[in-house]
Amino acid sequence: MLITIKKFIKNSQTENGKVEDKDVVNLLFKPLISILFLLMILITFTQVIFRYILNSALPWAGEITIFFFIWVIFLGASITLHKGLHIGVDIITNQLNQKKKKIIYIFTNCLIIAFCFMIFIGSIPLVIDNFTQRSPALEIRLTFVYLSIPFSMIAMIWISMKKIIREVNN
Repeated sequence: MLITIKKFIKNSQTENGKVEDKDVVNLLFKPLISILFLLMILITFTQVIFRYILNSALPWAGEITIFFFIWVIFLGASITLHKGLHIGVDIITNQLNQKKKKIIYIFTNCLIIAFCFMIFIGSIPLVIDNFTQRSPALEIRLTFVYLSIPFSMIAMIWISMKKIIREVNN
């Protein structure tokens, strides 16, 4: 069983059969998202069996699936930023020379850092205020759900800073 889990995690860190760079995004986020997706599928499947075959719903199943999905969304946004897959309009930048493209690339990453920093600052009161709030079915602190926001914003700031440093060094 442990060998299967180890293979599962190792496969989540590869793309097209090659291990990508040893970054926190590849080493931590991809396996975590893979595990959360697997758990979401298993929990949802179990919920369907309990509801329609055993006529007994699991009150916690939908709630935990939603909480896992929130984490998957925010961690996935970090992976998407890392890979450069967010939507962008490049009509203007395609017309520019390499030096101007580099300047715009650095500027847009600075804007991403500023935006993520503002979201991070705004999410701290949300995390603190919900420390005493508990979810209805699982009765876990909602802080653990809302921690996905500052966690992913820090990751996005880190990724953007690495992109700026890489671009300046090239």
